[in-house]
Amino acid sequence: MPPTLGLMPPTLIMQLAMMDTLGKPFTDIMQDYVLAPLGMVDSTYEQPLPAAREARAARAHSAQGKAMGARWHVYPEQAAAGLWTTPSDLARFTIEMQRALRASAGRVLSPAMAREMVTPVGVGPFAVGLMVDRRGEGWYVRHDGSNWGFRSGLVAHVRKGYGVIVMTNSDGGSPVVNEIAARVAAAYGWDSLDKPFPR
Repeated sequence: MPPTLGLMPPTLIMQLAMMDTLGKPFTDIMQDYVLAPLGMVDSTYEQPLPAAREARAARAHSAQGKAMGARWHVYPEQAAAGLWTTPSDLARFTIEMQRALRASAGRVLSPAMAREMVTPVGVGPFAVGLMVDRRGEGWYVRHDGSNWGFRSGLVAHVRKGYGVIVMTNSDGGSPVVNEIAARVAAAYGWDSLDKPFPR
């Protein structure tokens, strides 16, 4: 039995609304409106992952570094947990957002859409799909990814055009993500050096 609407996460409701409105599978919507226009050729929302992409996909590992019984999970909640991507492809999306925030309409995002993505919508730092917080003298967006056997992190300056994306194939990958991101910030002189990378 499917969950009632009251128990569905907002991202899943958005996925269903888009599918109903456009009359297309979510995979096709995201391919047509986001992934292809941004040149994200190594990304897909297809679940299960097509055989042609399996050889290039990382295998899930436990926090202890052991290969999981299955190579990865298949997620019907495509909008919330179904994106297969690479750091380079996710950077293409991040750059699109940063350009739009500088009032330059992009291939996918208008300046108004980008501003909405970095404006908190209620209590705390939560915006539309991203978190926004101040570090040192700068404002940053971030998004932490967490699926079974995988951990990732994205952090990018709202206006200055820099950022870092780190992906791991382990439930224990968060310390690696945080350490690499902190070292990148230090090496490139980000203005967040007085605060640690969020855990």
